[in-house]
Amino acid sequence: MSDTILGFNKSNVVLAAGIAGAAFLGYCIYFDHKRINAPDYKDKIRQKRRAQAGAGGMAPRRPAAAGNDAAPDVTDPSQMQRFFLQEVQLGEELMAAGNVDEGAVHIANAVMLCGESQQLLSIFQQTLSEDQFRAVVQQLPSTRERLAEMFGAKADEAENEPPMVQYLGDGPPPAQIQELIDDTDDLE
Repeated sequence: MSDTILGFNKSNVVLAAGIAGAAFLGYCIYFDHKRINAPDYKDKIRQKRRAQAGAGGMAPRRPAAAGNDAAPDVTDPSQMQRFFLQEVQLGEELMAAGNVDEGAVHIANAVMLCGESQQLLSIFQQTLSEDQFRAVVQQLPSTRERLAEMFGAKADEAENEPPMVQYLGDGPPPAQIQELIDDTDDLE
């Protein structure tokens, strides 16, 4: 049996193949790292996921200001909490995508739904940019009327009940709010 392959020494061919494989693997790792660390990587992933969710049969979420017909039952704490968290998340996603005004509407909805709105506002003041926070504050006066239209007479009935999400100020915020603030969506 010969120690040559196509006229080349067998050990040299194996060495060349190993070097080529290592170079290709290094190339793949380098460009994957470059892609993941791009400033708009997370935004692109979120947009892609939204597009897939919309194409997969799920209807895209409509903004509450546009007359959301599926308002939660104000007497059901779990539905109200889910709606509160949805409004915070949607508002932050819209702001991250550059739609500050529409995002501010959703965050203002969440602030008005929160039992301790001043503490939540202080959290948003720390986490949002100055322009984004200013947009939220500008939306607050019209938010009460908008929520009254959304919930109708049920809002008046439930107004005397304790708030659905509370933050008393001492210590860290509730886990639901902290999770949204931390933006722990692991996209890497």
